[in-house]
Amino acid sequence: MRRIIITSLTLIAAALLVVPASALAQTRSKAPAPQITRVQPMRVAVGGTLTISGRNFKAQRRKNTVIFRSGTGRTAFAKPVRASKRKLVVRVPVAVARLLRVAANAQRPTRLQLRVLAGKFSKFTPRRLSPVVTGAGDGPGGPGGGGGNVAICNDDADHDNDLLLNSEELANGTDPCLADTDADQMSDGWEYYAAKDLNIKAAPYPGERPYPNALDPSDGGAAGARSSSIDFDGDGLTTLEEYRAWRFTGSAFDAAKAGGTDLESPFGYSDGTKFSRLNEAPGPPSWQGPVYGLAAPGYAFPATYNLHGDAPWRDDERDADADGLSNFLESAKGPGQPAWWSAFFASERMKAEPWGSKPATTCGQEFGYFKERPFASLDIADHDVDGDTLLDGEDDQDNDDISNIAELYEVVYDLDGDGGFTCGTITYPSYDLDPGPGVDPHGINAFNPCAPNPNSRTCQDWKPF
Repeated sequence: MRRIIITSLTLIAAALLVVPASALAQTRSKAPAPQITRVQPMRVAVGGTLTISGRNFKAQRRKNTVIFRSGTGRTAFAKPVRASKRKLVVRVPVAVARLLRVAANAQRPTRLQLRVLAGKFSKFTPRRLSPVVTGAGDGPGGPGGGGGNVAICNDDADHDNDLLLNSEELANGTDPCLADTDADQMSDGWEYYAAKDLNIKAAPYPGERPYPNALDPSDGGAAGARSSSIDFDGDGLTTLEEYRAWRFTGSAFDAAKAGGTDLESPFGYSDGTKFSRLNEAPGPPSWQGPVYGLAAPGYAFPATYNLHGDAPWRDDERDADADGLSNFLESAKGPGQPAWWSAFFASERMKAEPWGSKPATTCGQEFGYFKERPFASLDIADHDVDGDTLLDGEDDQDNDDISNIAELYEVVYDLDGDGGFTCGTITYPSYDLDPGPGVDPHGINAFNPCAPNPNSRTCQDWKPF
């Protein structure tokens, strides 16, 4: 009997504990969502202040979040500077500038929807409650309106440190609050001066396309992209690659080279000229192989870098990451990418069958496109893509004991000096290596372990069909 009474009392106590918790959960689930009923002003610049009236906000300001949304679905977030249950005061953050529409090389006033998160989400505001937001320097009156909001990004001459004065940015249509107005991974100042380089520097800045343009995201790349497809100065390096090379080498800016009519650039790398540093010979690499008992590459540097055989140093010949491979060899359009070889061997001058196909060889050579194994692509701003501490030049992508230097340079000039080889009616000018006296030259491929040596330690013993 006592056991029954104790059990009953336990169940009753547990029930009493459960009821408040469930009641609390029910109360929370019924808590009303915030609602926006008024927004003032209805036109505001980035950095300006908005007052949002409504109900069911949180009295503690940090428990509220204001969300700005563009017509494309992109968003930016801000915490109010003051808050009550019926009113939020929020400063339009710099991040909102990325949501503004860009047309004719300038940010345009853009209507943005608002939403409040205060425990629950409010609905997005309809058009009548969605303010028009302008650029930081435009003020509430629109471009040139003199609204005074420039002061928020005018604490020094170049607030965002992008090498453009605040006044220059306002004149060009770029945002003095943002180092990269069009969010293409390249800073406004670099794109500005690269365009000046392309325009022979002495001429005014070309504000319209096609030039490297700080208001044109298409000449860079989406977030995380390795490279874009645009190469304004024609040196084989894309705009984004030259920017990355500049950043990798220290982001130097030589104001003395910003004027005049010479071919050099104020930057170490520019997509406005092939000759950013035409008189600066690249230094020899610091080989790491000898640390592990491996022989250093037996090539003379900087002479090996010279892809064009002339005196001035072009950007494609230099070596941003100092790994022994000229920039073009590691570029997105060069032979440091495995996919490059597919087009190379399919070209009219080569006509080499893919490795493992029928016929299995071309003139007895097994140097066609190879895809049996994955290989790391090379990068002009990464001196060791596979992380083994060897520089990419002295390394060996396909592990056939022929260095990347030997195989990659041979496709752009006759590195070994043997003049190429002839097979039937086809003469291959320099795309080969000579293994030694009395041995026929073999076709090469830095991403094929069977070329130039079909008996290398990593060549497949069993050929695919």
